[in-house]
Amino acid sequence: MRLVGLLSMMLAGGWPIATRSVVHAGHLAGDRPPATMVTGVVFDSLEMRVLPGATVQIADATGRSWSRTTDADSIGRFAFSDVPTGTYLLGFFHPKLDSLALAPPILRIDVRTDQPIQARLAIPSARTIVRALCGVKAATDSSGLLLGYVRGADNSMPRANATLGVRWAEIIIEKGAIHQEVPSVEASTSATGQFAVCGVPLATPIVLQAASASDSSGAFEVTIPPSGLLLRDVFVAPFTRTKVAVSDSAPPVEMLRGTARLRGQVVGSTGRPVAGARVMVWGTGAEATSDEDGKFTLGALPGGTHTLEVRAVGFSPVQRPVDIVQGTPGATEVELTTFGITLDTVRVVAKRLYTSRREAEFERRLRSGVGHVIDEAEIEKRRPMAITDLLRMVPGVMVVPGQRSSEDVLMRGGLGIMGGGYCRPDVLIDGVRVVNDETFPFNSMVSVSDLRAVEVYARASLVPAELSSLSGCGVIAIWTGPRRKSGGR
Repeated sequence: MRLVGLLSMMLAGGWPIATRSVVHAGHLAGDRPPATMVTGVVFDSLEMRVLPGATVQIADATGRSWSRTTDADSIGRFAFSDVPTGTYLLGFFHPKLDSLALAPPILRIDVRTDQPIQARLAIPSARTIVRALCGVKAATDSSGLLLGYVRGADNSMPRANATLGVRWAEIIIEKGAIHQEVPSVEASTSATGQFAVCGVPLATPIVLQAASASDSSGAFEVTIPPSGLLLRDVFVAPFTRTKVAVSDSAPPVEMLRGTARLRGQVVGSTGRPVAGARVMVWGTGAEATSDEDGKFTLGALPGGTHTLEVRAVGFSPVQRPVDIVQGTPGATEVELTTFGITLDTVRVVAKRLYTSRREAEFERRLRSGVGHVIDEAEIEKRRPMAITDLLRMVPGVMVVPGQRSSEDVLMRGGLGIMGGGYCRPDVLIDGVRVVNDETFPFNSMVSVSDLRAVEVYARASLVPAELSSLSGCGVIAIWTGPRRKSGGR
């Protein structure tokens, strides 16, 4: 709907118009009725920059059939010449307003002289939007607003009555004790397909997953910025669950599959291609390796929003959401950061007297560097919502969809599919071997609030003798107990 039609509805219906009047009064009797120049800039208060390409309209506010339309230029400027005496309403349209589901901000202008008039049009600030949708209190605390649409990956049309699951981790300190909780919220989209989730914490990884009828997205992470508002559409698509045999001794595992393709390139921080990077989409079993030009192609993917993961030797792993949508190029570029930029400074520590044989053995394994150890400091830093959140980035480990919407953990075994088979690892909790099969959710074995450390040995040949592997696969050793604030053991 254009501004003229919108203004007619607002005036006829008595809708309030939040405006700032711009008035220039007085002209000599008998003179030709003055006309003036109305100029201004369209500004995006969310991004703190001008908004080029906005469609700006000025229309008579008294019911006369007089209106004009122009487009803001590359630096957000607009101009209307020869605007005659009268009262006008000035507003603009832009796709970003549509994504926010906001009506165009309206400015009232009174022309009484030929002196030029300057006006400023703007998308409201993040805090203004949060306050309007979530209340005054929500805009002043440490929480924010997640706003967007659930859309179909086939045509990008909004989906009404879709559901959006949101979860995050919180550290709770009460009565001298520290524990972790994982709040979850389920929101439904409106008739227009929009969702608005208030009270989401700032600067904290948030896990999202949407569903609409039989269509779904994958699980992916976002973070609400300090401004307090994140705009993020979620795409859903049909998918199939394909059972894949991971090894002779392990039962088949269900992977999400589809007919979509994703192309891309992996580059370093200098822009140079990274060859040999391992690229995968969570939960699909689809993997690829970048070529000499850093390029890769993944096929048989489900459409929608999913998590793309990229790893390469000498670089920090990258996980990020990717929208696999029909009618788009289906290409992405991933930039990796070298480990050298993020390495810790050298720390000197004193020798420790061990309080138990178990602690002494743990320290010995930690110093050996054979396995992958996730200690207390790393757990506190990453604030996982589930054990699998810690294991996703461990080389040789694969987190896959399990039964009843849970997750399962596999390790690379002998020869087989995708350049290497997968097997089910042995799991030990505080040194006691527990049953690990597809019928019991992996994340239900131990609450993350009880985690003290996790050791991962992705190959049977690397497993220390005191842990041992009975399955011929690797071992995951989970240690529980209260974590120390310092991260020490």
